[in-house]
Amino acid sequence: MKKRIIIFLAALLVAIPLWQGINILESNLEHFLFWREMAENPEVLSAQAQTIVLEKELRDLKPIRDHRIEELELSAKTIISVLFTSSQKEGRVLFDKESERKLPIASLTKLMTAYLVLENYDLDQVVEISKEAVEEEGDFGNLRIGERLSIRNLLYLFLIESSNDAAFAISQLVGEDNFFGWMNLKANVFGLKDTFFVNSTGLDPDDLEDPINYSTAKDLVKLVDNLFDYPLIWEILSKKEYDLYDSDGVFHHKLINTNELLTADEPWVSRIIGGKTGWTPEAQGCLILILEAPKGKGYLVNVILGSEDRFKDMKELINWLPKAYKW
Repeated sequence: MKKRIIIFLAALLVAIPLWQGINILESNLEHFLFWREMAENPEVLSAQAQTIVLEKELRDLKPIRDHRIEELELSAKTIISVLFTSSQKEGRVLFDKESERKLPIASLTKLMTAYLVLENYDLDQVVEISKEAVEEEGDFGNLRIGERLSIRNLLYLFLIESSNDAAFAISQLVGEDNFFGWMNLKANVFGLKDTFFVNSTGLDPDDLEDPINYSTAKDLVKLVDNLFDYPLIWEILSKKEYDLYDSDGVFHHKLINTNELLTADEPWVSRIIGGKTGWTPEAQGCLILILEAPKGKGYLVNVILGSEDRFKDMKELINWLPKAYKW
């Protein structure tokens, strides 16, 4: 019995390399026959190449609209959702409702203010809060006359809490008129043809016959795209809260983000990169929200202007998009 086992194992050891050799030979033969077929019938290779190209084009077409899902109806005056990917750097519009309509933009204005702050100021520079800044409309910021805060902390204040006092305090460093002059020059550089600024805060004028900050949802998408030059803006706008300190390191107060969607209980289909709120009597509810696109396909820029319920409208929009398109 023992002798038979030894003979069997010896035969097995001999057979293993033999079978491996046969498999390798078979594989090489398949490759040889494949490439001979390609050489003799180049149309086969051409067809395969076309298939690869078509598959790539199909991937580039996604997301594809699923027309079994009904169109979305929202109450906001103007809405747009645009997808940006590595292959669609100009952006692809997924939803549009009067996106070229000019409307007041309230505190969405502060996004341009933030860009100019990061482009032109030293964030560690300390600013003393003036009486004029404290008298700006709105209670957000809790600033007091004579307080000293860094420009960095004022930036956090007007982006997270949408403090008008903080935005005005920074614009005072060069003069409010000069500052909104910068804003309009930068709007021209960005190609925002239907955008105009008269202040750094977005507040309505006391006299409604006077000019007001306005833009379009379409222009605001371009603005957002340029804001990615400064990742700090989105780092700030993604924060639910932030502990603020004055220039002496004394705790000032805890900032709470005005964007309710950051603290919503319901899970989103993708991560929120950041967003900015705005509201005035003339503008009504305004909201910009940037999310990662489903399946990691770039990011979505969503803009809502003139809404009676901006958070509800935005929720419906971002919950509709993954269903209305095949990603």
